[in-house]
Amino acid sequence: MIYFDNSATSRYKPKKMLDEMVRELSDSANGGRSAHGDALKTALKISSCRSVLCDYLNANEIIFTKNCTEAINIVLFGILKHGDHVVTTVTEHNAVLRPLFALEKAGVITLSVINPDRNLKINPCHVAKTIKENTALVALNAVSNVTGVINDFEKIGRIAAERKVPLLLDAAQALPHVKINMKAQNISYLAGAGHKGLHGPQGTGFLALNKMSDINPLIYGGTGTNSDSVYQPHNLPESLEAGTLNAAGIVGLCESVKWTIKNADKINAKISRLSGRLMFALKNMRNVEVYTPVGVDTGVISFNVKDADSTTVADILDKKYGIAVRAGLHCAPLIHNHLGTLEKGAVRISVGYNNKNADVEKLIDAIREISKS
Repeated sequence: MIYFDNSATSRYKPKKMLDEMVRELSDSANGGRSAHGDALKTALKISSCRSVLCDYLNANEIIFTKNCTEAINIVLFGILKHGDHVVTTVTEHNAVLRPLFALEKAGVITLSVINPDRNLKINPCHVAKTIKENTALVALNAVSNVTGVINDFEKIGRIAAERKVPLLLDAAQALPHVKINMKAQNISYLAGAGHKGLHGPQGTGFLALNKMSDINPLIYGGTGTNSDSVYQPHNLPESLEAGTLNAAGIVGLCESVKWTIKNADKINAKISRLSGRLMFALKNMRNVEVYTPVGVDTGVISFNVKDADSTTVADILDKKYGIAVRAGLHCAPLIHNHLGTLEKGAVRISVGYNNKNADVEKLIDAIREISKS
């Protein structure tokens, strides 16, 4: 199988990550609960991963979650209250849209959804014009999972900060393709996924906080602290991490993040080069429509073969050519509606560190053959 579905989950996993996960699973202990030696070792490993992520993102605190979606939900259900207004965009994933539309439907918040410009970016000026006196949050993706476009989140963060409005950044597709500095870029909350560009295991995610924040818990339960009380403690990170953590996953995430940081330049250069080759070839095929703008080098390219349903094209690539891509709406219906692809979706190629020149040439040849049939 030639794998071009890295935006769903990355195929390449560092060997040290796998080794450390096996070691942790073989010597399992519940860090942050028991006080024996093995439990303390696990707790130290979890703490080490917090430190690695804090340093990487210039964050103040890390909350571990099972995925990026949970991290987003912690913020949206944890800080928004009745009468608040939220600014978001058409380019968002359902991880952002569904909680916000649920809160709007329940009468808790009002919502403004901004369209992208002709280059499929969110114009910071439009964000500035949309912020109101009761705006409590701007929720934005750093990189679109459909088009691969990078939003100017730094300028949007500065605008939001000037208006004293926090910014929630969905960074699921961003790392390591864009540099993040939460304090310098005025990012209040950052939701991340371990298993995509950070090359970590599935079932790992995190919420990074710029500063200590008063967030109501999404889940209540045991934290290993203040066990004499039936009320959830307020101290972070424990208050937002009820229940046993995914220790093996977090240990693996720590190793994968360290590997990704060390190899980021090499990863990004490879993905940019392979993406450029793909984009050039697809743009020169007569019956292929490419939705990703030229110059986008985050590895995400969405396209359609004219008159063909996206799922049909993906199925042919899979069954006839042994090539894995993703088709459909990619859990992002509003951007597909904007692109005019809500009915048939789009085929998404997502290049990863696992891919080689030969993989790209085989994919190009396969799409060319399909487009002529």
